[in-house]
Amino acid sequence: DSNVQKFAEEQVSDISQKYSAEMAGVIVMDPQTGEIVAMASTPRFNPNDSKDPNALGLLQNPLVERVYEYGSVIKPLVVAGAIDEGIVTPNTMYTDKGTIVVADKTIKNFDGKARGTVNIQTVLDQSLNTGMVFIEQKMGTQLFRNKMLNYEFDKKTGIDLPGEVSGLISNLKGPSPVGYATASFGQSIAFSSVAAVKAFSSIANGGYLVTPTITKGYINKMGTVVP
Repeated sequence: DSNVQKFAEEQVSDISQKYSAEMAGVIVMDPQTGEIVAMASTPRFNPNDSKDPNALGLLQNPLVERVYEYGSVIKPLVVAGAIDEGIVTPNTMYTDKGTIVVADKTIKNFDGKARGTVNIQTVLDQSLNTGMVFIEQKMGTQLFRNKMLNYEFDKKTGIDLPGEVSGLISNLKGPSPVGYATASFGQSIAFSSVAAVKAFSSIANGGYLVTPTITKGYINKMGTVVP
């Protein structure tokens, strides 16, 4: 959609300038069909400037060909998995002390502060790392792993663009309790932006994973569009 694409291009430019960001990206996708409505990222590549020493690297699509550690962005996905299994509800209560010890590691909230007794909705609202560890531990290692793998972070989405990469999620398959705890708030695992969009689409469409696509189909010799 050219209008949405224009808006997306303007947004990534503004974000990059405002925060002096090395890279910024936007993906707009229909969660029901997987159709990519707009996709934009910075920095951009100018094909007229052949002298740019960074041009080759810029030819990659960072939203498809690179992985990122998304951190707290993925917390709603973990909560959705726990709610789906009946482990928690938005009103399940948790006593937050600001820190939690897992094995030999102390995990803190982003500000190190305790919130006292709060519900799971507040855990999300205030992005509490300790609350996410609480949820992960209530789920148990195997169920937590399975629910996260159900989002297919370890696989390519199948988008019709070149160079797509799979996620790096070895901490979801290892024995370390610390690895699972940090994964519950999005650290120590990494995946592409298009994989993240695919996962979030399941929250918007009733739990289904869709395949992102930038094309509706191809035109055959008869001039008919084949999906």
